[in-house]
Amino acid sequence: MKKISINQCGVLIVMCIFANKILLMPSLMYERTSADSIFVLALLFLLDFIILPIFIKLKTLYPDQKFYDVLKEKIGIFFTKLIYIAMLLFFLFKCLLVFSITYVYFKQQIYQDEFLFIALIAFLPVINHAVFVGIRSFSRTIELFFWIVIAGFIICLAISLFTPISSPLFFMSSVSDFFSSMHNHIFAFGDFMFFFVIMDRIDFKKGNIKNLYYYSLFAIALVITLFYLFYAKYQTTAFMHNNALADLLVFSVQFNAIGRLDIIAMLTIMLITLFQMEIFSYAFCDCFMGIFPLNKIYSVVVFDILFLLLYYVFIGRYETMVVSSLHWLPYLALLINYLLPFIILIIVLLKLKRNKSG
Repeated sequence: MKKISINQCGVLIVMCIFANKILLMPSLMYERTSADSIFVLALLFLLDFIILPIFIKLKTLYPDQKFYDVLKEKIGIFFTKLIYIAMLLFFLFKCLLVFSITYVYFKQQIYQDEFLFIALIAFLPVINHAVFVGIRSFSRTIELFFWIVIAGFIICLAISLFTPISSPLFFMSSVSDFFSSMHNHIFAFGDFMFFFVIMDRIDFKKGNIKNLYYYSLFAIALVITLFYLFYAKYQTTAFMHNNALADLLVFSVQFNAIGRLDIIAMLTIMLITLFQMEIFSYAFCDCFMGIFPLNKIYSVVVFDILFLLLYYVFIGRYETMVVSSLHWLPYLALLINYLLPFIILIIVLLKLKRNKSG
């Protein structure tokens, strides 16, 4: 089986951490907790980050086993399939949310009109191809463009420094609003759960395991910096700006003779979105093949059908998807982001205890 290296795993971590946090989320969080949203963000990241050592330990104890097989051995096939169904839905709605937010951004910035059919033609074949070629091939592609994406991200942050900014006001929200905001936005997290799905395809021998921590902390630092600069730029109107990374360039889109610089944000967001959809669609198909003994063709077809049906029939409107991510999807995220890692932690501790007694 072809496996990915530690560095390739690291770049996938970065893309997952960026997912659903760099466009709409700063604006949504500001409505309830204003600039204190940075502390909400940091605490959610901390809870997520605790999952990483659990994953590393599980991978060390079961270096070549699939996550599905580990769960099946410990909790039985019935509960394993239930967990995989929940994970399948989790990744499907992650993909839908990424697409919905980015689609509205490009509609506002470029087309000024509906272009859904063009967007689907552009995105779906590419992410379908990523599933067919496998995790190693598309992770190499992401690795190739990784520093281009990071450069674009950092340039957007740096350009914002040439616009009027001042330190945001902190400690303005109540404790109840703080924890309510945490609950509403947890679906945007669970960034490390993808790696349990591909556990057997990661080669810990290729690279230093500590690099996973470095990549994660680097991505988290970039997102927190984005939030800080965004709130420093829009102290009272942050809730009105729904595209944080791009809106940092407002009032600075023309820079001397270079011309419009918002193209940097557009290209960066386009690449990040494409890579995130590839990751989440691959995770969906892998979960589908774990539940049903079918090949990739069936999983890709099912993904496309569900994606189109949910988008056209049940979601359709951008507002519906956003409201869903804040109200009922957090309950799905509670199961995947916290209950499942707790189960995994128990499995790890029992395995360690058994090894010690043996």
